[in-house]
Amino acid sequence: MAQIIKIQANPEILSWAREEAGFSIQDLSDKMSITPSRFEEWEKSGKEIPLGILKKIAGYYKRQIAVFFLPTTPEKIEKPKDFRNIANSHGIFSPETLLTIRRTNKYVKLAKEINGWAYWERKYHWELEIKEILEKTENINNLEVTNWLRKVLKTSLKDQRKFGDYSSSFKKWRNIIEKELGIFVFQFPMPISELDGFSYLIKNNPKAIVINSNALPQRKIFTLFHELGHILKNQSALCITDITDDNSKKVEYECNSFAGMFLVPENAIYPINNEEELTKLSKINKVSREVYLRRSFEKGLISKTDFFELLKQIREHTIIKKKKPNAFVKQTVKSKSRRGEMFYNLVLNATYNSQIDFATASDVLKLKVNHILNE
Repeated sequence: MAQIIKIQANPEILSWAREEAGFSIQDLSDKMSITPSRFEEWEKSGKEIPLGILKKIAGYYKRQIAVFFLPTTPEKIEKPKDFRNIANSHGIFSPETLLTIRRTNKYVKLAKEINGWAYWERKYHWELEIKEILEKTENINNLEVTNWLRKVLKTSLKDQRKFGDYSSSFKKWRNIIEKELGIFVFQFPMPISELDGFSYLIKNNPKAIVINSNALPQRKIFTLFHELGHILKNQSALCITDITDDNSKKVEYECNSFAGMFLVPENAIYPINNEEELTKLSKINKVSREVYLRRSFEKGLISKTDFFELLKQIREHTIIKKKKPNAFVKQTVKSKSRRGEMFYNLVLNATYNSQIDFATASDVLKLKVNHILNE
């Protein structure tokens, strides 16, 4: 009979890693069929932990097993401010969302390490411009800000209308924001009821926007500009971007209004008589039907009665397309899709220039070394 190897870990780190990963002791007990009291004892003493069990725990937490033997507990990851409706969310995040926040923190720190902060300061030269504008206008949901952004992004409404379908449009906007503003745009799967996305501005690190990859493409587009609104306001924010008229949530209302004004400028708004017209106009402008409908209502081009009737219709007729579970996607394509062109290429170039080693690149891109060598 094979001997079970038992080891001692740092109990404080066991507790820290579990909390950072978003698991309760009961969660682990259910997953591993081990009594909660046993986990509690390990987190008190760190003694007599079977090596195989510790490896499984590391796998659930998405940590290297070596982290459990560190002499001191690392700092907790600083999270963006929660702008969601706490009454519904209770301020709780799933392991998937917490992992995404950890990854984002890790990626922006690596980007700063590779290029140095002076490089990123130059990339963010536009910050002085928006700061001057906001000293006059205070809020971002106004024409001066949206017109300024059109110029900075070098993208007209005419260009926007040529972006193709919603998926292509999201990809285009993502690449433009990365190129012209130097903001990373990541997308990772998170529970759709929990979060649409977040903006990430932590200390002197590069800026990032994170989108829930489980969302529909048209919702991703709106979330992208909602989170960009937070960045223009110099805010790090966790958001559900449901379009709301609740003025008690002033910042979220402002960022929603900004995203709508940018994506559907006044010269793109026309009267709407039925759902068919709404669908056509929203597709032309590459926005969701709800975004276009609300912009038309804001401009008084549709009555309140018709607005609510159409809103009810489009919500009832929205079809959620499920992804094919067996569809094969190359690992390099998946990695680039999740991390974005800017971060993906930054890591590859840093690897080829010997700024980081292949093990680091493999870890952050989640690619095998041979895939990296063939890129």
